[in-house]
Amino acid sequence: MTPPPRPAGKTARAARTAAAPPGVRAVAPARPVERWAALDVGSDTVHLLVAEVTHEPFGRLAVRQLAHRSVLLELGREVATRGRFGREALRALEGSVRDFVRVARQYEARLIVAATEATREASNGPAVMTRLEQLAGTPPRILSGVREAQLGFVATRAALPPSGLHLLVDSGGASTELSLVAGHRLRASASLAVGAALLAASIPGDPPRPLPWALAAIRIGASLGAAPAGWPTRMYATGGTAHNLAGLERDRKGHPAAVRLTLADLDEITARLLRSSAPKVARRSGEDARRVALLGPGALILAAIAQRYALDEMTVLPEGVRDGMILAAARDPDGWWEDRPEP
Repeated sequence: MTPPPRPAGKTARAARTAAAPPGVRAVAPARPVERWAALDVGSDTVHLLVAEVTHEPFGRLAVRQLAHRSVLLELGREVATRGRFGREALRALEGSVRDFVRVARQYEARLIVAATEATREASNGPAVMTRLEQLAGTPPRILSGVREAQLGFVATRAALPPSGLHLLVDSGGASTELSLVAGHRLRASASLAVGAALLAASIPGDPPRPLPWALAAIRIGASLGAAPAGWPTRMYATGGTAHNLAGLERDRKGHPAAVRLTLADLDEITARLLRSSAPKVARRSGEDARRVALLGPGALILAAIAQRYALDEMTVLPEGVRDGMILAAARDPDGWWEDRPEP
């Protein structure tokens, strides 16, 4: 005798419930785990995050990191000095994207691709986007500064306190996103046209000379006129600048713990960088000299923001915009990159 066809959807769940023994509560099966890969063409670094998304109680989603790759390309500096991506920068970008797409396929993950400030500002940005689509096999999306801030909030919301007014800072190579968060709700956000790579390109000398350094500080101060108004009680930071200053970029095995940074810490880091050249500091620390050269400008940006809000310390969170990309895509695969209020 041919068995009846297997019920689907709600009918299947009803059939399983009806078949449960008396006194035993039927439990709906867990939703399948999804694998996503977020490729982020940033203004300093190109990143890939491969992660599993699980569905938690009360509609929450959780991200479990499977793999992380990054390569420093300094695209923001390239655009700041030339106004476009040069041939060598494009060749390096294409090679990195090919490698990262291969990793995503090895994990059988659904790939999403985003580009940020450097691509937004490059004169050949549209051609770069076309090439990225050819390499990735999926349309890349240029994130607005507002959406970058929103995705940073999506990524870190679970780590923020449930009450009080907090400042969330995501500082990258070419822009810095500020968000005022009331509990777990995004109240206001702004994107500042200042980042570690752009700032470093405007400061000649290694170590920097005092006058260009002071002028860079004035530039940061002018950009803070667009910062959201309010008086948060705590500051949280994410993004490449904060992660590098806190040493979190060294971790490739998953999300490490949050790290506390004070203004005194940033002052010590900056003083050391102003005394020695980036290659000398890099030899002592084992870091990439190009990345070391961005630490001073990055520390200056974070310190200026903290002082703007009368705060003297910050907590650096390991989550970042790529986590936010994955969480947003798991909820809305067809519009995750679009500006929208976050509930």
